[in-house]
Amino acid sequence: MFRNLPWEHGTPPGRGASSRPPNSDPAIDGSNSSPDPMHRLPGREANRPQTDPGHDGAALFPGTLFHQPHSVLVFGPSRRLVRLTLFALASHTNPDFHWVEFRSSVTERTPCDPVRLGWIPENRLWLIDSPRSLEPNDADMPVGLSKLISAEEPPDSRSRLVEFLRLPELSQQIIASQTPDGHPGVVAVSEIEHAPDMFSSSHVVSILSVHQDLGLSVMVGHYSTPGPGRDLFDFVFRLQGEGERLEDWKHYQLICEKGVNTGPFRERRPISLREIPLLDEVVSRARSPEP
Repeated sequence: MFRNLPWEHGTPPGRGASSRPPNSDPAIDGSNSSPDPMHRLPGREANRPQTDPGHDGAALFPGTLFHQPHSVLVFGPSRRLVRLTLFALASHTNPDFHWVEFRSSVTERTPCDPVRLGWIPENRLWLIDSPRSLEPNDADMPVGLSKLISAEEPPDSRSRLVEFLRLPELSQQIIASQTPDGHPGVVAVSEIEHAPDMFSSSHVVSILSVHQDLGLSVMVGHYSTPGPGRDLFDFVFRLQGEGERLEDWKHYQLICEKGVNTGPFRERRPISLREIPLLDEVVSRARSPEP
């Protein structure tokens, strides 16, 4: 029953599951079904910025951010720039990242939105209806299911199986689709402010740690200012500036509030987005998409 879990026998996770978590679905699941046109992506995969985890564009950031599993929070007063910054960090860590967003965001996408630009393939876009899709399963459920795990399993393996079963079903589905490729897998969750309980839940630390144990980074975007739950993340980046228009991006700065003690971002030093090649490239592409 528990075959194909990422840590078991060193085998790649299973990719054939066709079931989908409640209140969520990928924009397209590879079948012959035709999703609602509103949920389709423009067929412009070629427009997607070509990011490379070894490219110098990320030289200002610590290498561990991209080469090891971490939890990352990006927040600020510009929804557009938060989403583009989240995309830049996620795609640079692993081009095959998964993007999760609330279905209500579909009608709010601007011309510079990564999804609308066709930068995120349909099979890695997850639309959810309710914050409950991000909440862990009932804590009592895995206790019963854990009885199905062989008593011969080492305690550490048994514990990780139970923690995996406590993850939201959406997370289980995404984890099961991962194929090890030498880079951390990435789950990027846009506009987490729609799920405020995530920052007060006692399960957040467990959710983040389980993903990291399985080799995945969890990157979260938050419009405006998050609550004290920001302290649960390994890296916290704040966009500082005024104006919601994308044209205002040159007046914005990026500040690392947590996770960096050396280099340009040390001591919360603000750096203009124009001076960060990784972000300059992504924002420039978003402002001038190819036809």
